[in-house]
Amino acid sequence: MNWLDFYLGKKRQQRPVKLAATLALYALLATSGATVYAQTTEPQRGGTLNIVLNAEPPTLVALSTVATPSLSVSGKVTEGLLKYDFDLNPQPQLATAWEISPDGKTYTFHLRKGVKWHDGQDFTSADVAYSIELLKKYHPRGASTFASVTEVKTPDANTAVIALSQPAPYLLRALTAAESPILPKHIYENTDPLKNPNGSAPIGTGPYLFSQWERGSHLILKRNPNYWDKEKPYVDQIVIRFIPDASSRSVAFETGTVDLGYRSPVALSDLDRLKAIPKLAFETKGTSYSYNVSSLQFNLDDEHFKNLKVRQAIAHTLDRELIRKVAYYGYATVTASPIAPGLKDFHDPSPSPYALDIKRANQLLDEAGYPRDAKGIRFKTTLDYNPISDGLKPTGEIVRSSLAKIGIDVTLRSQDLSAFVKPGLYRS
Repeated sequence: MNWLDFYLGKKRQQRPVKLAATLALYALLATSGATVYAQTTEPQRGGTLNIVLNAEPPTLVALSTVATPSLSVSGKVTEGLLKYDFDLNPQPQLATAWEISPDGKTYTFHLRKGVKWHDGQDFTSADVAYSIELLKKYHPRGASTFASVTEVKTPDANTAVIALSQPAPYLLRALTAAESPILPKHIYENTDPLKNPNGSAPIGTGPYLFSQWERGSHLILKRNPNYWDKEKPYVDQIVIRFIPDASSRSVAFETGTVDLGYRSPVALSDLDRLKAIPKLAFETKGTSYSYNVSSLQFNLDDEHFKNLKVRQAIAHTLDRELIRKVAYYGYATVTASPIAPGLKDFHDPSPSPYALDIKRANQLLDEAGYPRDAKGIRFKTTLDYNPISDGLKPTGEIVRSSLAKIGIDVTLRSQDLSAFVKPGLYRS
């Protein structure tokens, strides 16, 4: 399921270039990711699985990033305390059992025994405590996810107790490998985590071992022969290929060069054609944990966007239904909630208070003190769109066209993923 959220008020650091203003288009309409894969009937033991990504990961460990390519790799080498079924019910992974105190302020996790890091060291509760400390400090969402964590106690090697200052009902849903990876304390301790070489050649507890990173081309992961789940993994080797061009990814599926991709690995304009190919299958299950928050975010340090009326005017200008149909070929769901419709326990189905209303938008800008000049322009700004999704450039083009109607002159700017997610430029 895809959705659109117009999110107002996310404070971001200003980019160090001379601009009148800056907006950051992160995912104005993101896909839940109909997975494309070559059909098989039974799990095949042995062989190589070829996965395609539309961008090269900036890092291979999801400690300090939420970039999708990094998440898709990190979770194959590292693990989380929990994993989840299609309905987001928690399942054992590094934790085999857990209890939550009646007041919701103590989470006790009983850890899997006999687990080894890929370098042969024992996995213990000390790794869990240290990882949560790192995530709270360095992960883009960790500061919020673990904001209530006051301490992680380790009464023994196989028990981790998370103490909270106040209940955090979402916490049990936030412990997957891609979101909250458990990392080896002995590798990170006394180092700069952001510069630690583990980000380029990771050591984890997961089913696959890091083998090779050919920059600009591919990654190779090998089967972990000492994985705690002795029946798995089935595949001997995973090759993860980076193919930035959407048309080339479609061809790769048609020719059998790649076997698997996710989050709409092909251009949405190609989906109907590819669905007619018998050897290809499309699946939407398994995306429930990764419903994207699609949003237009403002730099509140900028003089224009400090003004609430300017932000409200822009909200009144965007035609979400047009974006859904044109930029995403209908593969989307419009919502006003920052929590996706698929997350039923937390989603608010209330409609947006900012209906499409150009007259009201112009009125708000006049009230905000931004009259049109002789050319009809109120002010200029730059819109940076996230290159991770093929739908975000056309979304940005629609936004640019829409804002022109109310006198805001937008320059649309693209960057590669590494530049876009560079720390300090677009950091909350």
